[in-house]
Amino acid sequence: MQRSARLVSLLLLVVLGILAIPSHFTHHVIAGDTHGNCTFSNGHSCPPPPPPPPLVGQFGGPLAGLSSSMTGLFDGGYGTFTIKWDPILGLGPVFTQPGCFTCHGTGVDVLTGTAGDTGPLTGTRYGKWNSDGTFNYLDGNGTFPENEGGPTLHGSSNATFGTLPGCNQMTIAASPGGAVESGSKVTITTTAAHGFKVGQTAQMLNVPVSGYNGQFTIVSVPSTTTFTYTNTVTGLADSGGGVTQNLPHEVVPTDATVVSTVRSPQLFGLGLVDNIPDSAILANVGNPGNTFGISGVANMVADENGVVRPGKFGQKLNSVSLFQFTFNAEFNELGITNKAGPFGTASQFFPTEHLPQGLSYPNSCQSDTNSPQDVEQANMIKMTQFEALLAPIPPQPSNSSIAAGLVVFNNIGCSVCHMESFTTQANVKLKTTSGGQTAVIPSLSNVTFNPYSDFLLHNMGTGDSGGIPFQPFGTGQATLTMWRTAPLWGLNNALTKASGLMHDNGSATITAAINRHGGEATTVISNFQGLSSTDLSNLMAFLGSL
Repeated sequence: MQRSARLVSLLLLVVLGILAIPSHFTHHVIAGDTHGNCTFSNGHSCPPPPPPPPLVGQFGGPLAGLSSSMTGLFDGGYGTFTIKWDPILGLGPVFTQPGCFTCHGTGVDVLTGTAGDTGPLTGTRYGKWNSDGTFNYLDGNGTFPENEGGPTLHGSSNATFGTLPGCNQMTIAASPGGAVESGSKVTITTTAAHGFKVGQTAQMLNVPVSGYNGQFTIVSVPSTTTFTYTNTVTGLADSGGGVTQNLPHEVVPTDATVVSTVRSPQLFGLGLVDNIPDSAILANVGNPGNTFGISGVANMVADENGVVRPGKFGQKLNSVSLFQFTFNAEFNELGITNKAGPFGTASQFFPTEHLPQGLSYPNSCQSDTNSPQDVEQANMIKMTQFEALLAPIPPQPSNSSIAAGLVVFNNIGCSVCHMESFTTQANVKLKTTSGGQTAVIPSLSNVTFNPYSDFLLHNMGTGDSGGIPFQPFGTGQATLTMWRTAPLWGLNNALTKASGLMHDNGSATITAAINRHGGEATTVISNFQGLSSTDLSNLMAFLGSL
């Protein structure tokens, strides 16, 4: 009965959210069938509504002991987190995935996964080194301001939706005749009126003769179903099939010398991490007292207020707070612009639309004219509330093998970096959409929890080099070989859901992930490799219980 009431409440929140969208940003929705299914006027199916939020004690549920008002914030934030975003709500013009849930939710859609979970999807980051030794994010900033859309690869564009007039993905006519080359001039014929214009960049995809594929500037539009471009490859046979779109998604540029794969983290328990006192992290810098040659570094970066503090989030610890981590993702993954509003200082936000591959794009491909598109920070605040109130995954009950494995974990040096516990600060409150704060939340205040991380950067050696050396606004200490100590809580769930471990999801087993450690971890790995079969079995039992 309680779950049914919460479903009704959630659906009411969704309806109110839709009613709040200006009418010129809404789609024409055709009435649903007898099963409640619906379609947009362009034939696209409406995304499924989310199921009700999980309850306390359920996987993906909130922290225990929340007041009814805090539970309401969790439920409301869940409704925002599970939205499948659309160009009318600011998505794009290019993006990695159309929603937070797509990466942080495992399932095919919101009906088959759990909000906040991890999954097998990975992202790509790219950049290159400058001649003076600085790193070039290829984002148009810095000493060498080359804008090639970096450092986040956005593999989808708003043209794929088919909901915006003038922002199109079109089917190329079949062979022969769909793609024809004469000298260096290529003529593309589409199966319907394309709406493309001279000077736009068009992207050809999946044409069987691969020389036609790529991004090209439209030279002429002879008819409503044809356009031409100049090719760099000649002598191509007639072809056809595939698709073309007038807003290309991004590709890794040819001059990028650093290309990195990143996994999508699970978000359970991050409200506790967010409230570790800075002093507790700084007290462990250098990992004092250890005899294993380990010396961690706090990544000192600016928070949303411009105050330099130790980072706690991201594989390079480039975000200080959960709020900052969320609005960074809102822009860098979804393409939704944001700026300082009730909270933060202007220099830390992203008020300007991302240029796909650093190039201009058709105005028709971004219909949300709000500036910023996250008005008054409402979305980022709600999503942060949800994330902050997510309960961590509890470990399995201990037994003699698990207890013995913890002893091995400590003895061989794993716990120097993977520290068992922290205690949150007192009197924790959350930001609210009104610009104020909630009452004190006991479930986040003075709570001792076990993340198994020191939240410091460690040099993992050349065998684990990679990633973008995140140094936002010229600050930070992360190098290519330095990584955050990955929290081990929820380890078994992460391996099961994502089928891999480490920053790039590239290690298929716990043993493979351990052996991949190098640099500062060399002595500890040597200890691990010298374990007896009994100690190794117990260690694996302990790690598998997390």
